Amino acid sequence: MTNPSFDLRQPYEDQYLIQQIRSGDYTAFTQLYNKYAPALTQYGLKFNVGLPVIEDSLHDIFVWIWANRQKLEVRHSIKSYLFKSVRTSMLYALEKTNKIRSIDQEEENSYHFELELSPEGLVLQNENLRLVREQVARLLDRLTAKQKEVIYLRYYEGLGFEDIAANMNLSVKACYKIMGRAITTLRENIPNSHVLLIFLLYLQQL
Repeated sequence: MTNPSFDLRQPYEDQYLIQQIRSGDYTAFTQLYNKYAPALTQYGLKFNVGLPVIEDSLHDIFVWIWANRQKLEVRHSIKSYLFKSVRTSMLYALEKTNKIRSIDQEEENSYHFELELSPEGLVLQNENLRLVREQVARLLDRLTAKQKEVIYLRYYEGLGFEDIAANMNLSVKACYKIMGRAITTLRENIPNSHVLLIFLLYLQQL
């Protein structure tokens, strides 16, 4: 099944929505919210904050967008812009609760990012694969928060490395390095080709 995150029509549809929002079209604004709110909520949850915090953040982000619609500037894609806004909001929330030292001193593994096997992944639900599933879960635990986040944004949300870099306040080169280290860590710790196959199938289901 094709991942909708890779739909080539999406950037053009988003550009149209932004144009309509700038002109004061509230229906387009609602469409933008409905299109991205579920994915933004799931992304926010991976920072291990409560759902009320995420809902408040989304409310503030979209209220700001509507209030500033006439001067809204989106340097990359609106999807990247929204994900970056949520990420910044989540890190501020973690800083406020003293779960991270400072959003300005963000380190490789200074925050929590949850990356789990998809419960809907039927290929991983067979009881005969339970041990393999556990091995794959342990592989993910070996990754840093940033490595998990790059994998999530790349394979789950379909963002390009330029958008991921903008979202995470990194250079594109740094994003490639983080992904490269993640792949190296996985390769060094994958016990056999069968587990590797299951892991690759898992990425396809994200």
